[in-house]
Amino acid sequence: MNARAILLPMIAVGVALLAWRQTTPAGQGAAPAATWRVGPISDFEQARNFHELPPESPVRLSFSSGEARYVYVFSNSAEDGTLLLFPSPDISGSPVNPLAPGRTVLPGERDGEALAWTTRAEVLATTAYVIVASAAPVTELERLLPQLRRWSNQVLPNHSMQVTNPKIDGEVAGAPRRGWPSALLARAAARSLTETQVNGPLNADEQMPTVWSACVRVRERSAPAAQRAGGK
Repeated sequence: MNARAILLPMIAVGVALLAWRQTTPAGQGAAPAATWRVGPISDFEQARNFHELPPESPVRLSFSSGEARYVYVFSNSAEDGTLLLFPSPDISGSPVNPLAPGRTVLPGERDGEALAWTTRAEVLATTAYVIVASAAPVTELERLLPQLRRWSNQVLPNHSMQVTNPKIDGEVAGAPRRGWPSALLARAAARSLTETQVNGPLNADEQMPTVWSACVRVRERSAPAAQRAGGK
């Protein structure tokens, strides 16, 4: 047996674990981790940064943590503005915060079938998806949640996933072409601009070290001209 073939992978794993631990603030335990999944539930792949995807591609998030965490998921694009993905009070079958220790796949499951957000049809700008995790509620985000458009499966009789307006009086936050409506979310998105590895341990926020975040950017490919015109 080739000892070199065994030793080199072991060294690589050790380096990765050391880097993970070095990103963890003292006393905070191991960083939570997240994997972005795109495509059908039975044949998904891990999203890459600036991934180009077919129209209406399913998007899910696998989140893992050794302790209970409050988790928040948002998307933002110039054309669509900022949307709330989780926790959305309008998604039947979605779990609630805080998520229990272990692994949870968001947005959840309804009647035994996995739910999914999707890339937004006709939104050709790059869309950034941000996850934030914390051991305690994040006040900045909790105040923002009721003001954002959010995903829902309670609008149509077939319970398909749609984007709806919040039930509030007044202006909706996160309008198109206005950037992120939260400094915390803006920092998470900016950090990922040059990242190639967007799956795995989350990063501690620069200004809020007990809060973790990560971001991935995807873009929906344009449908062929015949398909846009209703052809086959």
